[in-house]
Amino acid sequence: MKRIILSAMLVSVMGIASAFATANNPNETTAWKNFKKEFAGAESVQWSAIGDFQKASFVLAGHRAEAYYNADGELAGSVRDLFYDQLPLAVMKTVDSRFENAGIIDVREISNAEGTSYRVQVEYGNKKYSLSLASSGDLLEKKTLK
Repeated sequence: MKRIILSAMLVSVMGIASAFATANNPNETTAWKNFKKEFAGAESVQWSAIGDFQKASFVLAGHRAEAYYNADGELAGSVRDLFYDQLPLAVMKTVDSRFENAGIIDVREISNAEGTSYRVQVEYGNKKYSLSLASSGDLLEKKTLK
């Protein structure tokens, strides 16, 4: 009799758990379906909520990346880590001419409805800067970091 009661409880707990798991399963969302189409071959995918957006963090072609999806499951933008030598030549020339022999800390490619831009963090002298650049190499913003 104890086995029957224990088995019944186990089955009901598993049923409840699977019902709740389906509600939070990213495989069931429009964002997940769109992600699979947009970033085929992505590995180590992890989902999280950031404000009104769903963020997918993943590795694609050996580079860490993030994709942001709005409430309708549409891709709002993506961010990809790059190596400095993967930047467009115009961007590299701008950084090199304004910050000669600077130490490159971080390079990211940002793609969204406005187009593609690049964020480059450099160490120049004893200061650190965050640069935002257009694909054309135009410097859009320069911030001093602490």
